[in-house]
Amino acid sequence: MPTLEPGHIRQLLGPEGTSLQLEVMESIDSTNQHLLMLADRGAPHGYCLVARNQLDGRGRQGRRWLSGGEGSLTFSLLWRFEGDASRLAGLPLVVSLATTRALEQLNVDGLSLKWPNDLLRHGRKIAGILVEISDAQDGSIGAVIGIGLNLILEEALSDLLQNPATDLRNAEGLAPGRDAVLVAILKTLIPHLQQFSSAGFVPFQSEWLARSAHRQRMIRLTLPNQRVEIGECVGLSDDGALLLRQQGEIRRFHAGDVSLRMT
Repeated sequence: MPTLEPGHIRQLLGPEGTSLQLEVMESIDSTNQHLLMLADRGAPHGYCLVARNQLDGRGRQGRRWLSGGEGSLTFSLLWRFEGDASRLAGLPLVVSLATTRALEQLNVDGLSLKWPNDLLRHGRKIAGILVEISDAQDGSIGAVIGIGLNLILEEALSDLLQNPATDLRNAEGLAPGRDAVLVAILKTLIPHLQQFSSAGFVPFQSEWLARSAHRQRMIRLTLPNQRVEIGECVGLSDDGALLLRQQGEIRRFHAGDVSLRMT
Protein backbone atom coordinates (compact mmCIF):
# COMPACT_ATOMS: atom_id res chain seq x y z
CA MET A 1 0.00 0.00 0.00
CA PRO A 2 1.39 3.47 -0.89
CA THR A 3 2.16 5.68 2.07
CA LEU A 4 0.03 8.62 3.19
CA GLU A 5 -3.24 7.31 1.81
CA PRO A 6 -6.10 9.26 3.49
CA GLY A 7 -8.34 6.23 3.90
CA HIS A 8 -5.61 4.19 5.55
CA ILE A 9 -4.69 7.08 7.86
CA ARG A 10 -8.32 7.57 8.94
CA GLN A 11 -8.60 3.85 9.64
CA LEU A 12 -5.50 3.94 11.83
CA LEU A 13 -6.68 7.08 13.63
CA GLY A 14 -9.95 5.49 14.66
CA PRO A 15 -12.24 7.69 16.81
CA GLU A 16 -9.59 10.42 17.08
CA GLY A 17 -9.91 10.99 13.36
CA THR A 18 -13.49 12.22 13.64
CA SER A 19 -12.26 15.67 14.73
CA LEU A 20 -10.04 16.04 11.64
CA GLN A 21 -10.56 16.95 8.00
CA LEU A 22 -7.62 15.27 6.30
CA GLU A 23 -6.16 16.24 2.93
CA VAL A 24 -3.05 14.66 1.38
CA MET A 25 -1.35 16.52 -1.47
CA GLU A 26 1.16 14.95 -3.82
CA SER A 27 3.40 18.02 -4.01
CA ILE A 28 3.17 21.48 -2.46
CA ASP A 29 5.43 24.44 -1.77
CA SER A 30 4.66 24.75 1.96
CA THR A 31 1.90 23.08 3.96
CA ASN A 32 1.86 26.00 6.40
CA GLN A 33 1.61 28.61 3.68
CA HIS A 34 -1.20 26.77 1.91
CA LEU A 35 -3.13 26.08 5.11
CA LEU A 36 -2.78 29.72 6.24
CA MET A 37 -4.49 30.72 2.99
CA LEU A 38 -7.27 28.19 3.59
CA ALA A 39 -7.62 29.29 7.22
CA ASP A 40 -8.04 32.92 6.17
CA ARG A 41 -10.85 31.74 3.89
CA GLY A 42 -12.60 29.95 6.75
CA ALA A 43 -11.18 26.41 6.70
CA PRO A 44 -12.63 24.39 9.59
CA HIS A 45 -11.08 23.62 12.93
CA GLY A 46 -9.12 20.37 12.68
CA TYR A 47 -8.15 20.73 9.02
CA CYS A 48 -4.96 18.69 8.50
CA LEU A 49 -2.89 19.13 5.35
CA VAL A 50 -0.19 16.53 4.61
CA ALA A 51 2.39 16.69 1.82
CA ARG A 52 3.91 13.64 0.18
CA ASN A 53 6.56 16.02 -1.12
CA GLN A 54 7.14 19.55 0.23
CA LEU A 55 9.17 21.73 -2.12
CA ASP A 56 9.69 24.97 -0.20
CA GLY A 57 9.05 24.39 3.48
CA ARG A 58 9.34 27.19 6.00
CA GLY A 59 10.98 27.35 9.39
CA ARG A 60 11.14 30.02 12.07
CA GLN A 61 12.40 33.52 11.27
CA GLY A 62 12.14 33.03 7.51
CA ARG A 63 14.42 30.02 7.30
CA ARG A 64 13.80 27.16 4.88
CA TRP A 65 12.88 23.66 6.01
CA LEU A 66 14.44 21.16 3.61
CA SER A 67 12.51 17.93 3.05
CA GLY A 68 13.61 14.64 1.60
CA GLY A 69 10.50 13.27 -0.11
CA GLU A 70 9.58 9.89 1.36
CA GLY A 71 12.30 10.30 3.96
CA SER A 72 10.43 13.23 5.52
CA LEU A 73 7.04 13.81 7.10
CA THR A 74 5.66 17.33 6.65
CA PHE A 75 2.16 18.38 7.62
CA SER A 76 0.17 21.27 9.09
CA LEU A 77 -2.88 21.28 11.35
CA LEU A 78 -5.35 24.13 11.84
CA TRP A 79 -6.56 24.41 15.43
CA ARG A 80 -8.85 27.23 16.52
CA PHE A 81 -8.71 28.75 20.02
CA GLU A 82 -10.81 31.28 21.87
CA GLY A 83 -9.29 34.48 23.25
CA ASP A 84 -6.38 36.47 21.88
CA ALA A 85 -3.09 35.38 20.33
CA SER A 86 -1.04 36.20 23.44
CA ARG A 87 -2.36 33.10 25.19
CA LEU A 88 -0.74 30.88 22.56
CA ALA A 89 2.86 31.69 23.53
CA GLY A 90 3.40 28.20 24.94
CA LEU A 91 1.74 26.37 22.03
CA PRO A 92 4.95 25.40 20.15
CA LEU A 93 6.28 23.86 23.39
CA VAL A 94 3.14 21.78 23.85
CA VAL A 95 3.35 20.59 20.24
CA SER A 96 7.01 19.60 20.61
CA LEU A 97 6.23 17.72 23.83
CA ALA A 98 3.33 15.84 22.21
CA THR A 99 5.52 14.94 19.23
CA THR A 100 8.23 13.62 21.54
CA ARG A 101 5.74 11.47 23.45
CA ALA A 102 4.39 10.09 20.17
CA LEU A 103 7.86 9.15 18.88
CA GLU A 104 8.69 7.42 22.14
CA GLN A 105 5.60 5.26 21.64
CA LEU A 106 7.29 4.16 18.39
CA ASN A 107 10.44 3.21 20.35
CA VAL A 108 12.50 6.19 19.23
CA ASP A 109 15.11 6.86 21.91
CA GLY A 110 17.50 9.69 22.80
CA LEU A 111 14.96 12.50 22.44
CA SER A 112 15.17 15.92 24.06
CA LEU A 113 13.59 19.34 23.53
CA LYS A 114 15.23 22.58 22.44
CA TRP A 115 13.40 25.80 23.24
CA PRO A 116 11.27 27.01 21.66
CA ASN A 117 10.37 24.60 18.85
CA ASP A 118 12.92 21.88 18.03
CA LEU A 119 13.22 18.18 18.81
CA LEU A 120 16.67 16.68 19.18
CA ARG A 121 17.84 13.09 19.06
CA HIS A 122 21.21 12.43 20.66
CA GLY A 123 21.82 16.18 20.45
CA ARG A 124 21.03 16.54 16.73
CA LYS A 125 17.91 18.09 15.25
CA ILE A 126 15.24 15.65 14.17
CA ALA A 127 12.12 17.84 13.88
CA GLY A 128 10.96 21.43 13.89
CA ILE A 129 7.67 23.10 14.81
CA LEU A 130 6.32 26.28 13.20
CA VAL A 131 3.14 27.91 14.57
CA GLU A 132 1.62 30.75 12.57
CA ILE A 133 -1.59 32.67 13.21
CA SER A 134 -4.40 33.06 10.67
CA ASP A 135 -6.02 36.45 10.07
CA ALA A 136 -9.54 35.04 9.82
CA GLN A 137 -12.17 37.38 11.31
CA ASP A 138 -14.48 34.81 12.89
CA GLY A 139 -13.80 35.60 16.55
CA SER A 140 -11.34 32.75 17.07
CA ILE A 141 -7.57 32.42 16.79
CA GLY A 142 -6.59 30.13 13.96
CA ALA A 143 -3.24 28.54 14.80
CA VAL A 144 -1.59 26.74 11.88
CA ILE A 145 0.75 24.17 13.43
CA GLY A 146 3.44 22.92 11.06
CA ILE A 147 5.62 19.90 11.82
CA GLY A 148 8.60 18.77 9.78
CA LEU A 149 10.30 15.50 10.75
CA ASN A 150 13.25 13.51 9.39
CA LEU A 151 12.40 9.80 9.10
CA ILE A 152 15.37 8.85 6.91
CA LEU A 153 17.89 11.64 6.34
CA GLU A 154 19.84 11.02 3.18
CA GLU A 155 23.47 12.13 3.09
CA ALA A 156 22.89 14.50 0.16
CA LEU A 157 20.23 16.39 2.12
CA SER A 158 22.22 16.30 5.35
CA ASP A 159 25.11 18.06 3.60
CA LEU A 160 22.81 21.01 2.79
CA LEU A 161 21.70 21.61 6.38
CA GLN A 162 23.17 24.41 8.44
CA ASN A 163 23.09 22.52 11.75
CA PRO A 164 23.74 18.85 12.61
CA ALA A 165 20.64 16.73 12.06
CA THR A 166 19.62 13.10 12.33
CA ASP A 167 16.60 10.87 11.75
CA LEU A 168 14.39 8.11 13.22
CA ARG A 169 16.43 5.10 12.14
CA ASN A 170 17.28 2.53 14.78
CA ALA A 171 20.49 0.54 15.19
CA GLU A 172 19.40 -1.77 12.35
CA GLY A 173 18.89 1.20 10.02
CA LEU A 174 15.09 0.95 10.04
CA ALA A 175 12.60 3.76 10.62
CA PRO A 176 8.83 3.66 11.20
CA GLY A 177 6.70 4.44 8.16
CA ARG A 178 5.19 7.83 7.46
CA ASP A 179 1.61 6.66 8.10
CA ALA A 180 2.54 5.23 11.51
CA VAL A 181 4.43 8.37 12.55
CA LEU A 182 1.69 10.73 11.38
CA VAL A 183 -1.01 8.75 13.19
CA ALA A 184 1.01 8.50 16.40
CA ILE A 185 1.63 12.26 16.41
CA LEU A 186 -1.98 13.20 15.69
CA LYS A 187 -3.35 10.79 18.29
CA THR A 188 -1.06 12.31 20.91
CA LEU A 189 -1.29 15.92 19.75
CA ILE A 190 -5.09 16.27 19.69
CA PRO A 191 -5.65 15.67 23.44
CA HIS A 192 -2.66 17.92 24.20
CA LEU A 193 -4.25 20.74 22.19
CA GLN A 194 -7.57 20.21 23.92
CA GLN A 195 -5.92 20.43 27.34
CA PHE A 196 -3.87 23.47 26.32
CA SER A 197 -7.03 25.18 25.09
CA SER A 198 -8.64 24.89 28.52
CA ALA A 199 -5.66 25.06 30.90
CA GLY A 200 -2.78 26.76 29.07
CA PHE A 201 0.86 25.74 29.29
CA VAL A 202 1.10 25.15 33.05
CA PRO A 203 0.08 21.42 33.01
CA PHE A 204 2.96 20.73 30.59
CA GLN A 205 5.57 23.01 32.13
CA SER A 206 7.43 20.62 34.44
CA GLU A 207 7.64 17.74 31.96
CA TRP A 208 8.83 20.00 29.15
CA LEU A 209 11.56 21.37 31.40
CA ALA A 210 12.58 17.88 32.52
CA ARG A 211 13.10 16.98 28.85
CA SER A 212 14.99 20.17 27.99
CA ALA A 213 18.41 19.74 26.40
CA HIS A 214 19.63 22.98 28.01
CA ARG A 215 18.25 22.96 31.53
CA GLN A 216 20.75 24.30 34.07
CA ARG A 217 23.37 24.84 31.38
CA MET A 218 25.00 28.01 30.12
CA ILE A 219 23.43 28.95 26.80
CA ARG A 220 23.79 31.58 24.12
CA LEU A 221 20.47 33.12 23.06
CA THR A 222 20.37 35.10 19.81
CA LEU A 223 17.35 37.39 19.77
CA PRO A 224 15.40 38.26 16.59
CA ASN A 225 17.23 41.62 16.46
CA GLN A 226 20.54 39.63 16.55
CA ARG A 227 21.43 40.79 20.06
CA VAL A 228 23.09 37.98 22.00
CA GLU A 229 22.25 37.12 25.61
CA ILE A 230 24.28 34.59 27.61
CA GLY A 231 23.14 33.03 30.85
CA GLU A 232 22.14 29.88 32.71
CA CYS A 233 18.88 28.27 31.60
CA VAL A 234 16.98 27.91 34.87
CA GLY A 235 13.42 27.23 33.76
CA LEU A 236 10.28 28.28 31.92
CA SER A 237 7.58 30.72 32.93
CA ASP A 238 3.90 29.76 33.12
CA ASP A 239 3.43 30.97 29.53
CA GLY A 240 6.51 29.23 28.12
CA ALA A 241 9.04 32.07 28.23
CA LEU A 242 12.67 31.03 28.69
CA LEU A 243 14.16 32.02 32.06
CA LEU A 244 17.86 32.92 32.10
CA ARG A 245 19.96 33.74 35.14
CA GLN A 246 22.31 36.59 34.27
CA GLN A 247 24.52 38.08 36.98
CA GLY A 248 22.16 36.92 39.69
CA GLU A 249 19.02 38.24 37.96
CA ILE A 250 16.33 36.05 36.34
CA ARG A 251 15.19 37.41 32.98
CA ARG A 252 12.39 36.25 30.65
CA PHE A 253 12.73 35.80 26.89
CA HIS A 254 9.85 34.96 24.54
CA ALA A 255 11.79 34.53 21.30
CA GLY A 256 15.24 33.66 20.09
CA ASP A 257 17.59 30.90 18.95
CA VAL A 258 19.35 28.83 21.60
CA SER A 259 22.79 27.27 21.40
CA LEU A 260 25.07 25.89 24.07
CA ARG A 261 27.77 28.23 25.26
CA MET A 262 31.23 26.70 25.06
CA THR A 263 32.89 26.64 28.50
